[in-house]
Amino acid sequence: MMSPKVTVVIPTYNHAHYLPQAIDSVLEQKYPNLEVLVIDDGSQDETAQVVAAYQSRINYVYKKNGGTPSALNLGLTLATGKYICWLSADDAMRGDKVAQQVALMETDPSLGFSYTSFVVVNADGEEQYAVDSPYYPNKQDMVTKLMEGCFINGSSVMMRNSALKQVGNFDVELPQAHDYDLWFRFLRYYNCGYLSEYLLAYRWHGKNMSQNPDEACSVTVRERAKQFFPEWLK
Repeated sequence: MMSPKVTVVIPTYNHAHYLPQAIDSVLEQKYPNLEVLVIDDGSQDETAQVVAAYQSRINYVYKKNGGTPSALNLGLTLATGKYICWLSADDAMRGDKVAQQVALMETDPSLGFSYTSFVVVNADGEEQYAVDSPYYPNKQDMVTKLMEGCFINGSSVMMRNSALKQVGNFDVELPQAHDYDLWFRFLRYYNCGYLSEYLLAYRWHGKNMSQNPDEACSVTVRERAKQFFPEWLK
């Protein structure tokens, strides 16, 4: 029986320097049934030349610049996998990330998505420290703790495509915290899975979007969450 197809969406904007490491980390996964979509959000660097070396193993799509949520949404629209991973162009998968998450998702159809712990690396890819992402098996606890701040690293997530079709894609009106918003929407209808292994390398190079957080976006997300879970949040 063939393993379920997994689509990895890599949105990128002017990250030609880091992109090969992201792509290589996916192609080096031992999982046998992968679809790789690189969505170029209007890059003005050498991204097109970089991906040319991978043209037989990935699908490359160029679009006019519209922000990360729009690039992700295009990838989600094109994805044909049963499961979808998002990998930022400056991050990298570690270990058997895809296989381990598929195994987890396949054991429980109630899981709309799952995430993992991760290590932080510097601009040169050198490991700095490990992050044990919090996880709360009880959904109410999960929702309540998420209200204190988003502790789910988007690049560590695997989503069930059928669940995504129910909850909707990323909100393009949220330039930041669009992932935070989506996790609440998933939790409204589905459970969440977790692997404690460090299956992602999250690169901190000083130009990360989270370097300058837009608190207004997070406030919007938390207000929406109160409407999703009025019995738990006030």
